[in-house]
Formats: sequence, structure tokens, C-alpha cells
Amino acid sequence: MKEMQERIPGEEQKGDRLQGQDMATAPPQPGSPMLSRRKLLASLGMAGAAAVMYGAAFGSASGNGGSSVTGSVYGLTGYGNPDSLFEKIKRLAALQYVVPATVAELRSMTAPDASFVYLVTDKGQEGHFIVDPDDHTTADNTGTVLVAASGVRLKRLLETPYLNVRWFGAKGDGATDDMAAIQNAIHTAFALGGGTVFLPKGTYIVSPSGSTKINLRDNVHVLGEGTASVIKVKDNAGDYGMIFGAASSGVPLRNVRISNLRVDQNTQNNLTCNVDLRRKDPYFWQFAIGLYNYENVFVDNVAFDPTCGINTITMNNERGNNASVTNCRFNFVMAKSDDPAGYDNSAIYLNGRNHTVSNCLFYAAVGQKARGAIETHGGQSVVSNNVSDGYYTGVNIQANGSDQHGDITVSNNTFSNANQGIQLWPWKNYALRNVTIAGNTIHLANTVHKRYTTTGVSSAGGPEEKGAFENITIIGNTIVFQEERTQRAAFNDAAYGVGLVKDIDMTNVVISNNTIKNAPVSGIRIGSTSKAGVSRNIQITGNVIENAGHYPALPAYEPYRAGILLRSTVEGGNISGNFITDTYDEAQGMFSIRVNEADGTFRGVSVTNNLIASKQGGLWLSLGPSVTTDAPPVKTVASYPPDAGTFYHGEIVLVTGTGVTSGQTAVGYKVSATGTAGTLVGVTATGTGGDPTIVVNDASSLKPGQWIRIQPGSQSYRIVRISGNKVRLHVGLAASVSVPSPVAFAAPEFIPFGPIGKLPGIADTSGLTLVELEAEVNRLKQAMRSYGVLA
Repeated sequence: MKEMQERIPGEEQKGDRLQGQDMATAPPQPGSPMLSRRKLLASLGMAGAAAVMYGAAFGSASGNGGSSVTGSVYGLTGYGNPDSLFEKIKRLAALQYVVPATVAELRSMTAPDASFVYLVTDKGQEGHFIVDPDDHTTADNTGTVLVAASGVRLKRLLETPYLNVRWFGAKGDGATDDMAAIQNAIHTAFALGGGTVFLPKGTYIVSPSGSTKINLRDNVHVLGEGTASVIKVKDNAGDYGMIFGAASSGVPLRNVRISNLRVDQNTQNNLTCNVDLRRKDPYFWQFAIGLYNYENVFVDNVAFDPTCGINTITMNNERGNNASVTNCRFNFVMAKSDDPAGYDNSAIYLNGRNHTVSNCLFYAAVGQKARGAIETHGGQSVVSNNVSDGYYTGVNIQANGSDQHGDITVSNNTFSNANQGIQLWPWKNYALRNVTIAGNTIHLANTVHKRYTTTGVSSAGGPEEKGAFENITIIGNTIVFQEERTQRAAFNDAAYGVGLVKDIDMTNVVISNNTIKNAPVSGIRIGSTSKAGVSRNIQITGNVIENAGHYPALPAYEPYRAGILLRSTVEGGNISGNFITDTYDEAQGMFSIRVNEADGTFRGVSVTNNLIASKQGGLWLSLGPSVTTDAPPVKTVASYPPDAGTFYHGEIVLVTGTGVTSGQTAVGYKVSATGTAGTLVGVTATGTGGDPTIVVNDASSLKPGQWIRIQPGSQSYRIVRISGNKVRLHVGLAASVSVPSPVAFAAPEFIPFGPIGKLPGIADTSGLTLVELEAEVNRLKQAMRSYGVLA
């Protein structure tokens, strides 16, 4: 640097400058006091040469040039420091050691001098070029290579791997079509072995059409300055396949990052497009990013606003590896389409291995018909800490046909105003395995979307998808529906908080510690409607289920209105520690837990230690005889016959009172016929034959589980729910009760066993008369009756 410093002392060196000459039009003459190219580069380095390019306008450099992306691109570190490289280059430019010129002037040169550095002064394209005398073939690309009229190649001096799209002619003015310039920059970076294509602040118009797109290249990143760097589809671009893609799907696109941008698909002004799913070609899908073979592709901090495609981002190949979408934002605005119901769409669609989607925000206004926020297919996938509002579905999880069919975690996401929160799909005959859904918050706007089904966490897919579910854990999620008290068309039983309802086998399913509120039909439901498939090792524990089954479904769908429902064949199941409640003043739900042989076959299923509560003591616990329960096998009463309580066939009843007649009072009683003890006074009812609901004048003495008898016909029924003066019976009335008729308890029946005490001894009968002998025999017969030997 000593030689250079001697050349730049100050005013005393003015005589060394060329005087009165325009260096842009009059190239330096041999012998003028110029540093040679060799000396200039040796003393300044690449960073120094690159620094000058940002201006004949040095004073307008952004900030201090050292902390921004712009500063990194242009090497403007140390701006304002007199000893910095930047200031030294500034003084060199003042001494006219660099020849300023426009791109057009350089291209028109007939004899550019290899001894000098040429400074391009065109706005946005500033930079230093030098002659490469050994290159006679490289094409002019505007950004890094210029070809003079003589055929000489001038090449930009590059200090960093950043290539500014404006070097290649991009304007970013919101009017000029910059697509070719952006593509040129990407190809140039690829030819250099990789780098970053930089889009400074501005709006860059692009014109994808049909299969025409911006082709990404290996090891080339695309970087902007945040949402101020906008890639916008031009007005009336028409149909197109994608904005960014790959030149070929035959080999993976590798090592690409797209970050710090906004992509505007200009939905409102592309009126010549038509998303028509009847088409057989893919050139109308309107992807923002579409890749069909990939490895190590990352999309970070990109705002897709608005976005409209069938997918915004798709990376779809079972052999694809390592895709990441983080810190992005999606605002879906439906494109023009022939289908008034909208078209199937997902913001992010990933298929392959090793996926990450995290910290993204998805938004769709009511009426835009945004179907899915995230789809993940295949294995080793993490979907976490995302927020979706207004999309029908938060996450679709599906197996694929490769060796990897799962290992997926969906955790700590928030899905608001959704219609389905998280859906699980097998694929063909491939099982979906090893899925954990944990800590998510799901709010279902079922009365807004008015879809035929609404679910929190559920199975999905058509009948052709027969793959099993294996090792599915659903834990610690909060699922809240809107109350839906009015019956509507095409909405019956498919409305549950957690439901694996599919004609497939399931193994090792854990549903634990979830909170489910206002599920219209079922809180938790396992097993298919048609009772196909076998479910093994089903654990449903510690869940809080509030107001499940409040929707007034048609009578045919009443069996599904339950807090917890098992169907099909279940081999090994545990339902325990759950809290199921109905908080309405007049009960709306039907079953608390239903594991009933009418719905399937149950082996090794236990229902224990659950708390069931409602204001009117309702909710029907409907358990088949094969189900193990924690109901006590023995009841106690103070006296016999009992004056209150419901007793079930097979129960043992012990009498605890002190009044005992030795040899006659039974040890206990076995219930031989189910019924309710006690007396009802003044209760009347009316009802219609076949209808399981009666209306009583006074329900204060009635409770669910009691058995009552109604005149006429001495009809006997079990009360399963009370809602005001409406009493739900376990079956429909056998005959109509058209006028208020008395209601009584249907009494239980008992068989005594084991009288207490000892009978007195039998006297010696020898010598007795016939009359005395007959009396003694009668006493013996009575004793046998007391012991239950004789009827």
C-alpha cells in the first residue's frame, strides 16, 4: 500500500492527473500517470474494485454499507472511515485511475485496454470490468460479461458470491418484465459454481406462461431484502404451471435457498387464467415453487401474498430429501376457475423424506375456499409452531409408496376457523406409521364453512386406501367446535373431535389428555361405520370431553352421539380416567361412553374410573356384557326389600340392617330381574309409539338409569337422559300413550341366599302320634323354605 499512498497525498499531486479530459470518451493515453491494472488490483484487492461500482453516487450508498445486504453485496464496509478500503477507492476514482463508461459504451468499444479497469455507471448496474484477453467465446450476459464491438470480453470484478439481478438488466420498477434478467442471473451464478442472486428492493414483474418458468439451478440461492423485494406475476399472464421450477425432473435440484422475498401472484389482475381441473396437462396449476426432484431445498422468510395456485409450494418426489419451509406467510386468494365450489389446493405440499415446516402463517378470508395449509407425505417430517386461520384443513398427513411411511410429528400448531384440523391418510395399501400429534390448538368454524363433515384430528381418504394405522399418538391437544344446535342437510355423524373412522386395521393408538369441547356428534370415535377392520391396543385416557353429541342428528345417527364411542372389532382397549360432562341446563348429549355389542365385537376392553357428570345427572353409559367395568359387584341396603335404588340383573345385594330373625333372614340377595325400587307419586307421561322420548309432568323424582313402567300395557323402560320434562328411554315406546298415564318404578326381583343363624334342634319323634308327627314334618318343611331349599 506504500506506493498507492504516495500517489494519494492530496492537492500537491494534482499535476499528476489528466486535465480537462472526459475519461468516458477519451481513454487514457500511454504514459499518463495511471496505475496499471496489475498494481491497482494488487493494492486494492477485489473488494476495493467492487466497492466503486455503487456509484458515481458514493454519497448515496445505503447507510454505512457495512451492515445491510446491500453492503454485503457491494463490499461497502467501512464507509466514512478515511483509512477504510471504501474511502481509498473513492479517492482513487477521484484521481481518475478508473475509466467510467456505460454498458452501451463498453459494448461499442473497438479497442478496450487490458491495462485499465472500466467502471460501469448505469444506474443499478454499477461495477468494475476488466478485459479478459484469453476468453473469445463467453456470451454477453449484461451482468458479468460484456462483449465489445471488437469481440473482446470485459468481465465484472466479483468480491462476493452475490449477483445483483439489476446488473443483468432487471429494473424492479413494477412495469418492466424482468423475468429474463432474473433467469440470466441464475444461470450465470450456476456457471460460476454457485452463489446468490440478489434482488434489491423493488417490484420485479415476471411472465410465466404454460411451461415457461424461472429455472432454479444447483447451489444457486435467491435472496431479497424482505417484503420490499417483490416478484409479481404480470397482469393477465394467463395460465401457467409455476413461477420457479427446475429445468429437469430427471435429476434432483440440489442445495437451493429462496429467502427474504415477497411473491405476488397478482390474482386480482390475472383474469385470463382459468384453474380448470378437467385439463390433462399441468400448465394451469399456478405453483409459486414447483419441484419434482429435489435435495436440500429451503424456503425461508418468504411472503406469498396473494397466492392462488393448486399448491403454492410443491416438492413432490418420494425419493426427494430434506425440504424446509420456515418463517413464511401465505395469503390465499382464489384464482379464476370454472368450478364455483373452488378447486382443491394446499399452500405447502411436501412428499419425500426429511421435511420441516415451522413458524409459518397461513391466512384465507371467508369465501376464498382455501382447502389445506400443509400436506406432508412420507417420513421423518416435523410440522411445528405454525398458525393457520381460515383454511379448511391445517395439516394433511399421508403415507407414500416408499419404504418410509411415517415418523411424523405435528406439534404446537394453532389452526383457527378451520373445518378439519389434522387429517391422517394411508395411501393405497401402505400403512401410516409412527405419528405423534401433540400440543396443537384447533378451533373449528363448522357453522361458517358448513361442510358435510367437521373434525379435529381424524382419518381421511377414500375406500381404495386400505393401509393400516400403526403407532398413532394423539396427546395434549385442545379441540373446540362452534355449537351447532340446528339440523342441516348433508351433516350427520361425521363430526367428531378425535376420530379414526375407516375400514382398516389399527394398532397401538393412544388418545390421551386432550380437551374436546362441543363436538357435534362424537368426542372420540374409533372404528368404522360398517364395522370393518380390527383395532388392537386402544388407549383412551385422561381426556376432558364437554358437550359432545349436542347436535340434533337424525334418529339413525343417534348411536354416534357419544363422548367416547368404539365400533368394529376391538381387541384390547382401555378407557379410563376421562371426564365427560354435559353443561347444558337441559341435557343435549346422548351417550357418555358407548361400547355396545350392537356396534361390534369387544375382547379385553375395560371401562374404568371415568367421571361422568351433567346438571341433570344424565349421559347414557352403554356398555355391553363383555366389557370390564369398575361397577361394584356387591351393593348394600339397610333393610329388605330396598325402598330405593336401581338394581341390575346378576348383582349381589347384602342387607346391613340389625334386625335379624335367626335361621330366616337371608345373608343376601341376587338380582334376578333388573329394576328400580321405590314408589313414584303423581308422575304421568305421554308419548308416541316408536318414539323413545316421553313427556312427563314432573321429572324431579326421576334420574337416568332408573327403570319405569308406563300404563297402558305395563311397558317397562330404562331412562337414559333427562332434558327438562323430556325423558329419553332406551328404546321407542311399544304403544302410544296419548293421554297422561301414571308412571311407576319397574321393581327389581331378588333371590335370597344363606339365611343367618341356626335353626332350633328337632325333637325326638319316637312315640308321637300321627298328628304330632305331621306337625313336626310341617315345621321341617318351613325350615327348608326359610333356607331356600323349598319354594
